[in-house]
Amino acid sequence: MTSFFTDARDVSVNELKVINVSPPIGDPLNGPIPDLVSQIAPGALHDSAERCDAPKCHPETRVAVQGEIYSWIIHGDSDPAQNMVKIKWVTGPAGTGKSAIMGSVADTCKKDGVPAVTFFFSASASPDRRRKTAFIPTLAYQLAEHLPALKGPVAQAIRDKPLLFTKNLRVQMEALILTPLRQVTLKQPGVVLVDGVDECEVEQYVGSHISPRAGGSIERTKDEDQLEILEVLREASLDPAFPFRIVIASRPERVFREFFKNESYKSSFAPNLILDEKYNPNADIVLFLRAKFSEIRRRFNLSTSWPSPEILATLLDQASGQFIYAATVIRYITTARHGSPQTLLDCVLNVKPTSAGTSPFSHLDAFYTHILQSAANSTLAVKWLWILKGEIPGWADIFTNLHSPPAAFLVNLLLQTDNGNAEYVLGDLHSLIDVPPSDDLETPYRPYHKSLYDFLGSEDRCGPIYVGDMQCAEFLWGRFYDIYEGLPACRPLDQQKFLHFFFNLFMPDIRRFTSRLNFAPSSVDWWVSGCVLHSEDGIRWIFYDAHYQCHWYRCSPACKLWRNSILRHCKKAGWKVPSQTWLLRNRFDRFLDIDNVLQRKAATDNCEFDLQ
Repeated sequence: MTSFFTDARDVSVNELKVINVSPPIGDPLNGPIPDLVSQIAPGALHDSAERCDAPKCHPETRVAVQGEIYSWIIHGDSDPAQNMVKIKWVTGPAGTGKSAIMGSVADTCKKDGVPAVTFFFSASASPDRRRKTAFIPTLAYQLAEHLPALKGPVAQAIRDKPLLFTKNLRVQMEALILTPLRQVTLKQPGVVLVDGVDECEVEQYVGSHISPRAGGSIERTKDEDQLEILEVLREASLDPAFPFRIVIASRPERVFREFFKNESYKSSFAPNLILDEKYNPNADIVLFLRAKFSEIRRRFNLSTSWPSPEILATLLDQASGQFIYAATVIRYITTARHGSPQTLLDCVLNVKPTSAGTSPFSHLDAFYTHILQSAANSTLAVKWLWILKGEIPGWADIFTNLHSPPAAFLVNLLLQTDNGNAEYVLGDLHSLIDVPPSDDLETPYRPYHKSLYDFLGSEDRCGPIYVGDMQCAEFLWGRFYDIYEGLPACRPLDQQKFLHFFFNLFMPDIRRFTSRLNFAPSSVDWWVSGCVLHSEDGIRWIFYDAHYQCHWYRCSPACKLWRNSILRHCKKAGWKVPSQTWLLRNRFDRFLDIDNVLQRKAATDNCEFDLQ
């Protein structure tokens, strides 16, 4: 035993009380468990605050679908040969209610005491719900909640592998889930519900997509990240230690069709559940419309005969099996600023597709077009819709450096001008997007459904209101220049929040826009000094991007301007900056790792800069 008094002399002890202050491995308030908590996506849980307004199946609708999924979770497949299979794919096109079904199944499991581990991906939610990084930690966290005996093994895994959260999904699954499960005894199996995997975006890493030996760049695609998720779930399902069934919901996109039709995997999957006419969506849509129109009649004291059966039949026909069409119609009638419910419903019925097509989205597209054209400035409204989602078509997530969706008031400060404030731009779009009150300084904008951005991203579907990536990017860069000229008027505390938000934006590629936009040295210095104060990651991205396409023998004028400013301001702030040797090597090899050459020193974290 190690002595407490090694090499001590002339020690006298009358009373000794030794307290072990090391936290137990499984203590959730100490040790590695908080490290796990910091890595999860809280909004991806089915009952999270972020999903408080998420769609759920209206009572009495989608009963057959929910019943089939829940029965499979509890009892398995009716075919004895398939009874041990643990993965089921639920699929259908946009607007067929997949997320609502998965949320309602999760609620049923919770009510019945069936352990349910969930992850709801969403392309219009917080960044950690858009990418794979938090996927395995979030599953592990929920498993440890359901099975407290797992906390010790999970904590030990994190302690043994400090870099575990930087590893690929397969390594994380083995360390955080499978190995701990082998050390406990489960009394009741459960289910893992994973929704919207098709909305998982590609993970972005500075320089990680570069292959210097090949002399070019290799862009990882979102399909590869989605396939990695599918593969790791299939491998887990085959492990005897993993007793949970897995339900995966997504659109029928290529990567999913090929994965679930793969002959070598066929024995791993239960029969697919396809949301088609078999489950009679029209009957459910009629139930939904009748219930919602009943609420509208009570609210506005309307006749019980409104709307007529013929009108309901017309709406059903125009929905073409898409729940999202019916939901948007109801929101339009209940949120429009002008017109009675009868007038607004007549307006809906008069909206017709411009061309006779067979697409099930033709009426939805026509209705989206009508709503957007009713805005005071439809082109400006579409630009706002893209940017408040955090996206520019064809470009990365501009909110990628933020930990959660920004409050709507911050987006308003970024985008609004004298001739285009939030109420002017979005006042007629409340049926498409949840717009917080003007005095709400916490709540973000929330688009109601991904189908809106599918529509906005297709020039064929949008027609005259289509807005491309260059228009959005130039609008955003234009606001950058406006803000450089003068910060938006607001309270000092709100201004600090805005500056942190503003300088953490992941702006459209400098290389693509320097030829179109004039970066004066003063504006570059202002931008860099703000990033030094508010965004270490932002400085790294700019430092990397500015030099990316330079020739080895000559840097572009834009690269010299940006890099010289960055080095000057970082050095002034006491940061660790690259040596002249590193910079010379970087001239010949653009793919050097920059993570350790631009670093804020702890002693200078409180540096202040004049941003006016």
